[in-house]
Amino acid sequence: MQRGQNNRTGVVGMNLKLKQLKKIERIKQRFELFDVVETGKFYTAFDQEQTLRTLLQQLKGTMTKIDRLLGQGTEYEEAAVLAEKIKKRIEEASRALLEEFNVHYQTNFTLEEVMESHENFYYSEGLMPTIRRKKMLQHVFNRELSSILPPHPKDEFPETRRLKRTIVIHTGPTNSGKTYHALERLKKAKNGLYLAPLRLLALEVYERLNTEGVRCNLLTGEEEIGHPNIQHTSSTIEKADFSKIHDVVVIDEAQMVGDSQRGNAWTKAILGIQASEIHICCSPIGLGIIKRLLHDCGDEYEIKTYKRQTPLVFEDKPFHFPKDVQKGDALIVFSRKMVLQVAAALADQKVKASVIYGNLPPDTRRKQVELFLSGETHVVVATDAIGMGMNLPIKRVVFLETEKFDGEEQRELTVQEIKQIAGRAGRKGMYEKGFVNTLTRKLFVKSALTKEDLPLECAYLAPMEKTILKLPFGTLEERLKAWADYEIEVPYFKRIDISTQLNLLQYAKNYEAVLTYEQLYRAIYVPFAERNDTLVSRWLAYLEELSEHEPLLPKPRQNTRNLEELETYFKELDLYYAFSKTFHFDLDESWVKTKREQISKEIHQQLTTKIRQYKRKCSSCGKDLPWNAIHGLCNKCYVNRWENYI
Repeated sequence: MQRGQNNRTGVVGMNLKLKQLKKIERIKQRFELFDVVETGKFYTAFDQEQTLRTLLQQLKGTMTKIDRLLGQGTEYEEAAVLAEKIKKRIEEASRALLEEFNVHYQTNFTLEEVMESHENFYYSEGLMPTIRRKKMLQHVFNRELSSILPPHPKDEFPETRRLKRTIVIHTGPTNSGKTYHALERLKKAKNGLYLAPLRLLALEVYERLNTEGVRCNLLTGEEEIGHPNIQHTSSTIEKADFSKIHDVVVIDEAQMVGDSQRGNAWTKAILGIQASEIHICCSPIGLGIIKRLLHDCGDEYEIKTYKRQTPLVFEDKPFHFPKDVQKGDALIVFSRKMVLQVAAALADQKVKASVIYGNLPPDTRRKQVELFLSGETHVVVATDAIGMGMNLPIKRVVFLETEKFDGEEQRELTVQEIKQIAGRAGRKGMYEKGFVNTLTRKLFVKSALTKEDLPLECAYLAPMEKTILKLPFGTLEERLKAWADYEIEVPYFKRIDISTQLNLLQYAKNYEAVLTYEQLYRAIYVPFAERNDTLVSRWLAYLEELSEHEPLLPKPRQNTRNLEELETYFKELDLYYAFSKTFHFDLDESWVKTKREQISKEIHQQLTTKIRQYKRKCSSCGKDLPWNAIHGLCNKCYVNRWENYI
């Protein structure tokens, strides 16, 4: 029996050996066939390198098995000779690739430099992955960026550096009047500019100045109103005019320099805006970093510190929803869905509520605010959109939630976010005090209100168009990535997150060959919600129109009427407007204005007359659910489902 087993084992072993030898023979035949093909006739250098690397990996695997079965005898040595031949041919293909690479990137790398200390990786992965792994291209980009970018970002604005600017920093908590005092100075100037963090705030200041007899233009990414002879402009900060010298500029909510998504707009304004007198409004956390920026610019500045005009009191008593809701409350949640569900639950209790969240058109949001101001609604249900610049007669802020999704993760609120939102309670002239309460985690919110704010440690920068386009080589994606990896000599600057722009470039791959880098660069910075598939499709359609040199863009059509689709359609109108303005397409501004007013009205109407349809119901039996129910099922249906499952 033992002998039979040995015979079978021997036969199996011999078959395995023959199998490996046949594999080597096939690899040899493929290589010899490949070797007689004239270089570049049927294969590009890249295809050659890839095919040869595949053969080499197959051969190495077979050699390992031969070594285990036969040892490093004649068969192994013959395979090793073949491996060396394949390696030589890989190197030949790589040299052809590298020659093109050196011409394109204005470099003079040798293959020996690329392979040095990465030989195994090179034969396994190829020339370009090895160059990327060794960051050789990044070094080339760094060399070019060093010749383009000054050591300090302030020197990207040479005209501004020649000006003598006087700066006043207005700092204090929410509801301290800092922006009010800055605007009072703006109103007295011969010409001036107000830079807002939000479109709605720009609109509010535009209306306020015009009402108070100071003629003012409005400039946002979605709307332009005014006349060239008018000397004051209220603008969103991303639309700031850096070419004109102003008498007075107000930069609002300047602590936003530390925001990783939009902070560059404030950094750029502080470093580069041209004005004789600049008023910077910021919360205390931004004071230190703003002083560093101004010190480096050589600007003189004074600091005016403000205190809250009404005390803020935390209520220790429990809060029960909805029975403890009072007139003048602002109920805070952190998603559009939750806003609607809370408002629906209140409507069910005959409590009228205004709603405020980020997706609302400015005119709709303003109408919702007006309902609250007039007393037609008793409370506000809002996201943290309420926390910046909105002056509402709020008596008490109640946090129904203390966590938010920030685009990347679900996290608890920061101390600054809690203070910013809670600070909206207790408007001067209406209430002697402001109050704060929470549905849960009372100690967490209460302690945040008394904690010392951690100062901002950095200001954010974004790539400037002239810098990226001045680079003499590389795709737009490579240039942006190189900029993002470039080390800034000043330690308190950080690079802004450009993942949105890089993602849009991936969507726009088909247009790289037909659009200039300048066109692509401007297209990826047209403001729109890139996570909305409808808007991305619309943006790509506009790229197609741009590539075809069409004189105007097709107007977005309205096909549906539910709330979410109306909000998306409004954003399509914004995209149509912004894209047309960016690329100077013919634009039917009258049509845009009419459609915006119509959609805003329809959204407002749904929020005021159909809010109850957003009340949560059991997806199985239709029974009413609490606004914050964990499951989409009532308890009875949930238990029944589990019993059936078990």
